[in-house]
Amino acid sequence: MAMSQEDMLKRARQLKKQKTTIVGASPSAPPPRSDIHEEISEPDPEPLTRKFKPRDLKTLHESILANLHKAETSSFMLMDQFTNLSTQKTQDLEPKEQPLVFSRTENSRLTTEVAKLATQVKKKDELLSDLNDQLKKLETKKQAWILKEKDLLKNSELLKDQIGSSLNMGFQLALDQVCTLCPDADLSQADISKSIVDEQLVETDD
Repeated sequence: MAMSQEDMLKRARQLKKQKTTIVGASPSAPPPRSDIHEEISEPDPEPLTRKFKPRDLKTLHESILANLHKAETSSFMLMDQFTNLSTQKTQDLEPKEQPLVFSRTENSRLTTEVAKLATQVKKKDELLSDLNDQLKKLETKKQAWILKEKDLLKNSELLKDQIGSSLNMGFQLALDQVCTLCPDADLSQADISKSIVDEQLVETDD
């Protein structure tokens, strides 16, 4: 509710009196308490209750539609620009991506080849390891046969020596018997190393 002119003058006198009292009071005195309640003006309800006219609503509707059309047009323009930029970027990237695609393909192929070669090398290594094991076994067998051969040769030489000694002993016994039976016989030419050829004693080549 609005204040009248009389109320406004009364309020002004009270404020002036209150100001004078505050200036004359001691510094330690508390400020006077005003018991007068200020009236709060209420808002004018007329703008709130005022209704739009049909013409204003039509204009507002047309303005909203126009703004929506502009926004839609701007959206389409932005979409077209985005599509054009995307197409241009794609076209620009295609020549650059071709070497990259080729490099990736070649890298994949080489990786596969390396994996295959690694598998083959592993198999070759396993085969080589098996062959080395077999070679070691054969070397061991070879050394065993060499030792056996040496033993056989040694035994053969011993056997030959034994046979030679036995022959010499037998030949000497035979000569002794001939000397006993024929004391006058000349046995100086007799030798175990000689052979009888055409009724003659001849040296026999070893």
